[in-house]
Amino acid sequence: MTRVLIDTDAGVDDTLAIVYAASSPEIELEMVTTVSGNVPVREVTQNVLYLKEILKLGVPVHSGADVPRARKLVTAPEVHGEDGVGGFRNSNHVPPVSWETKDAAKKIVSAAIDHGPKLTIVSLGPMTNLADAVAIDAEAIRHVQRIIQMGGVFTGYGNTTEFTEFNIYVDPEAADFVLSNGIKVKFVPLDLTERLFFPRPILEDMVRKSRTKNPQLARLLKKALRYYINYHRRTEKIDGCFLHDPIAVAAAVNPRWFKFVDSLVSIETKGDYTSGMTIADFRKRQRSCNSEIAVAFDAKNFVRDFTRKVFGALLHQDVIKRDCITARSTTTFDITLN
Repeated sequence: MTRVLIDTDAGVDDTLAIVYAASSPEIELEMVTTVSGNVPVREVTQNVLYLKEILKLGVPVHSGADVPRARKLVTAPEVHGEDGVGGFRNSNHVPPVSWETKDAAKKIVSAAIDHGPKLTIVSLGPMTNLADAVAIDAEAIRHVQRIIQMGGVFTGYGNTTEFTEFNIYVDPEAADFVLSNGIKVKFVPLDLTERLFFPRPILEDMVRKSRTKNPQLARLLKKALRYYINYHRRTEKIDGCFLHDPIAVAAAVNPRWFKFVDSLVSIETKGDYTSGMTIADFRKRQRSCNSEIAVAFDAKNFVRDFTRKVFGALLHQDVIKRDCITARSTTTFDITLN
């Protein structure tokens, strides 16, 4: 069994990812650490502690970095709500839990030392905590089994600027620091996660069915997903949402569902238009590869596993093929020869 440490900036899809991880007997959830990203770290930590309560999780939670390593924090309340879960905690007056620890990086290092090649780190937010852990003990981090990062975009369009994915955009210096210190990262990028789309009617039906399994969780997911989907409606005219972070967790739950290719990835930190851009050369396999990039995965088995564990319901294979597999906006070039 794989021990998993989740580092998160818990917004809506992070919440689904944590529920998925906690419901997967294939892995042992060792710890959750929090970082500023979708919302400030104080809100992230409260979200994780609330999840810990309603899921009855016995895992430690440690808060971490409240700002990126070298720039001002950018958050996404328009996507996830001011509290990170679509306003659920604020509108339901969920009392805050006193939580003062800010030792996430040290705890990540301790877990790496204790468990070494039996530990998988799944990073669902900016890589600030991970970079801070590398600064403390790079050798310990190098020896974990794998580091999975939901982040980057390599061949398509970004979700923050035209060229950048949010997690890397928020703290590109952190991502660059990790890769520059010989830490190999397995990227699960937007190119892959945005191929799987969950329509609103399907998600609403799943949430309704989950009420008997965990009423508190169902109420949280109903509010959070409604907010998240409304954002996609306003900005992209699509009636549903993507599951970026649960797909990254799936790479720890069942690595056989994924195809990764080696690459040498660089992080742009200076550009006026490209800061946070992830750059990979797919033309050849570099001897000095610092990353692996997920280029394909078994969406059918993931969706069946995810919906069963999170909602207690299954989607039929035909529904998945018809409604959930999508192609994002790209431009096709062609030439003619007269």
